[in-house]
Amino acid sequence: MLQCAMGTALPRKARKLAPLRLTEPPPVREHPLHKAIAHALTIELAPAGRMSNHGVVWWSVDLASYMGNIPETHLDRGCVPGIPDIFVVHDGRNYMMEVKASDGILSWPQRRLAAAVIRSGCRVAIVSTVSTALAALDEWQIPRARRINGL
Repeated sequence: MLQCAMGTALPRKARKLAPLRLTEPPPVREHPLHKAIAHALTIELAPAGRMSNHGVVWWSVDLASYMGNIPETHLDRGCVPGIPDIFVVHDGRNYMMEVKASDGILSWPQRRLAAAVIRSGCRVAIVSTVSTALAALDEWQIPRARRINGL
């Protein structure tokens, strides 16, 4: 209620709100998604940087804070933009995962580096859910514990 100068209350006019419609849930952003995938890899393989019972090692690389503008000091050391987010090593072979939100797209440096990695004989997957990350492991025939079911 609004207060008038003379002390009497004036009723507020009620506004009719349009109903809220959600057609799809909002996409999970990359950092929480990367964290969820890392947690799943810890359950299925081993903690990052440690070897699983099946000889699998994985780790993450995060240069995202540079947003494509890697400082000269990093470039001098061989750091390049577009490096995939997750590396998996098994049986002497390298596998890489690029984590992308469902509405995300690969940057030009990511595309260029992924193409070079694929040409060199490594495998690269673009993953946007924990399920797609685990499916990539399965497609690559990387042994995992299979503790996570139903994804």
